[in-house]
Amino acid sequence: MASLRDGCLPAVLCLLTCAAVRADTITVQGLGSAAIGAAIEQSKPGDTVLLPTATYRLTEAVLPKSGIRVVGAGQEQTVLQFAGEADMVMVSLQGCADVTIADLTLDGMSDPRAGQGIAAYNCRAIEIRRVTIRNLVKGTSLGPHGIHLSGDNPTREKGVTDSLIADCTMESIGVDSEWGAGVRLSWGSSLNQVLNCTIRGTGRGGILADNGSTDLTICGNRVSGSGGEKLGIEVWGGCDRCVIEDNEIDHWLSIGGCNTCAVRRNTISATDGTFGFIGIEAIGSDLVFTGNTVDDGQVIGLSLSNVDPMWYHYYGDNTFRRCSQWGAQLQGEAGGIAYLYLYRCRFIETTVGRGTVPYPGDEGHGFRINGNTSHLVLEECEFAGNARLGLQVTTPTPDYWSFLRCRITGNKGAAMAAPPAQDALEWVDCLVEGNAGDDLTAPKPFASPAPIASLDLTGTPRAGEPLRFTARMGGGRSPISKVLWDFGEGIPAVGEAVEHTYTQPGTYQVTAILWDASGRAARAARSVTVEP
Repeated sequence: MASLRDGCLPAVLCLLTCAAVRADTITVQGLGSAAIGAAIEQSKPGDTVLLPTATYRLTEAVLPKSGIRVVGAGQEQTVLQFAGEADMVMVSLQGCADVTIADLTLDGMSDPRAGQGIAAYNCRAIEIRRVTIRNLVKGTSLGPHGIHLSGDNPTREKGVTDSLIADCTMESIGVDSEWGAGVRLSWGSSLNQVLNCTIRGTGRGGILADNGSTDLTICGNRVSGSGGEKLGIEVWGGCDRCVIEDNEIDHWLSIGGCNTCAVRRNTISATDGTFGFIGIEAIGSDLVFTGNTVDDGQVIGLSLSNVDPMWYHYYGDNTFRRCSQWGAQLQGEAGGIAYLYLYRCRFIETTVGRGTVPYPGDEGHGFRINGNTSHLVLEECEFAGNARLGLQVTTPTPDYWSFLRCRITGNKGAAMAAPPAQDALEWVDCLVEGNAGDDLTAPKPFASPAPIASLDLTGTPRAGEPLRFTARMGGGRSPISKVLWDFGEGIPAVGEAVEHTYTQPGTYQVTAILWDASGRAARAARSVTVEP
């Protein structure tokens, strides 16, 4: 039988349901927790509990129940202030579904007993819209967090799923705490969206996700004043299939041990003199990063450094500018870095003598490779205007690297510092000029020619209709080993033939990166215009 969430109830059932359930608005009568609790107790599924314009004193947590809406008169009109005498969450959601909280403010009043703004556990379909949460300070509980959705540690069961946090504002959240954050999605809290929120002033970062909270969408948010670790956005520990797009953050967008994620059109920048450790961190496999800008305020622009495998990444049209240590560092550890394709990425104007750097005297390089990095392709990339080297290679052997039509220009140090090539290294139509020295490491041929890639599209590009994409390879002596797809939206796909359904009309860039059995790679791309 169809559910109410399916939007497809049979006509007879709809008539019976609508006749049986009448939605009411219950107005809170009073300015304290007891009055709010009484209105919630009176409500039934479908009802709205309305908090008129006023300032309310919370001495006990607000406990919404399934199927109701708790709505204020507006974020500046309805203000709930913490006034408890013991540790508590201001709004607690436990084991409920289909709950909306909207149009109000939660003010922790800088009281350490106000542990969280909104906390949810074992819930589904929670909607939090146009809520301001402010003035939470360090207490005895983890955090504090403006909004914390969590399941069980360590099983990841009973997480909060299928929920939305949108158009919310979080200010001064745990600035004095190493764990203070605007939003945290943890322990199996999957299939959630965080959209168009503004977060200002935190102890650790803006939007954090961890421990198997998969299939998240984090888009259009603005994060500033990130403290402590300065993590603007972090998805960590198996948060696979996340989409992070169109955010503006001050520091550190981190993909930490997650697979099949997409990071598009984000800006990571701080011009207030603060520095975060990393602009974009990429730990995991089958990752896509396109159209991102890292512009000032970061020690390292792009960082791949961890014991996890970091395999099969595509980077397209990203800029890394004015970093204080390196524009990028690739440091493959136990799992190694392999099968990366960078297209039209820029590593420019890395500086010397700004801020505190972890490795003084070794800063100012555009692009640094520091071990266990193989099968790397850089096509039409730029390494320019850096205070020291354009390319710094400390690994003993360049392992199967291709530089195709790249520009290494105007660096105050040499174009490249590296040991002699011992595996395979090629330079194809690269421009090298205006550096302190323009010599490059001598090339060494690959055993097989570079493949040639193409892609086919089957179907009519209409919103809501599946399209089939097929990758093809020519020019090489090996069959296709792996294909990574970027559709310009949604999560990446893997496979020679894949399907993707666009839900919105528009023009999208589709890119396929193909690897052959020898590890050589090629790129194919085309524009797809999707009609309504």
